[in-house]
Amino acid sequence: MSLEDQSIKPNSRHCLFQPVTHCIFELDGLLINSERLRSESIQKILDPFGHTFGFDLKMRCMGKPLSQQADLIVANYNLPLNRTEFEHRLKLLSRGDLGRIKVLPGVERLLKHLHDFNIPMAIGSSSCRNSFNAKTLRHPKLFDVFHHVVLSGSDEEVKRGKPAPDIFLTTASRFDERPEPAKCLVFESSLLGMEAALAAGMQVVLVPDPLVSIRTSAPATLRLRSLEAFRPQYFGLPPLLGSS
Repeated sequence: MSLEDQSIKPNSRHCLFQPVTHCIFELDGLLINSERLRSESIQKILDPFGHTFGFDLKMRCMGKPLSQQADLIVANYNLPLNRTEFEHRLKLLSRGDLGRIKVLPGVERLLKHLHDFNIPMAIGSSSCRNSFNAKTLRHPKLFDVFHHVVLSGSDEEVKRGKPAPDIFLTTASRFDERPEPAKCLVFESSLLGMEAALAAGMQVVLVPDPLVSIRTSAPATLRLRSLEAFRPQYFGLPPLLGSS
């Protein structure tokens, strides 16, 4: 059952969700604004060919490894580029954006809170190691709170990408406690990530692009406009100071 954050009624909060013990976070578009910057870079590649990076294609790309995104875009617009050429152009543009990467609203407060209460956290992302390191370089303390990071673009144990559940099942298995999937709460920004989390048997908090329809995101356990609106107590976690 998917709910917008402002539609949750006080007397129904705790019957909607199951308590969890571990949290798994996506990276791009959820913790940092790298997804928006990537979309801008893709548009710069398309500009000389007279194309616009449409919303539907963007949604199909989100959550996929770079190589699969490149294949989708090149094929969709019949670009006179192959995958390698497209990836090369995008990587060059992305390097120039590293200084513009910012932590998204609500992230620092939530991560610090969960860390202070010893809630185990990990990252499960479609990024590769080099990309992850570059995007997080300017925020080392923020990412020190995670027990581990699983990157499907560089991890041989993750056989299939989203919407398959592999990334989240692998991430859960590397916690010291090896929690059951039902005890893990996934935070995602993409529809493919939402599907992957649900396929893994986990609850999922979705923070999607505002243009994603309520109907499309309906399978999510909870839909929020921002992590600022997340209330940990809904899932049996310690409440944020001042939250209700």
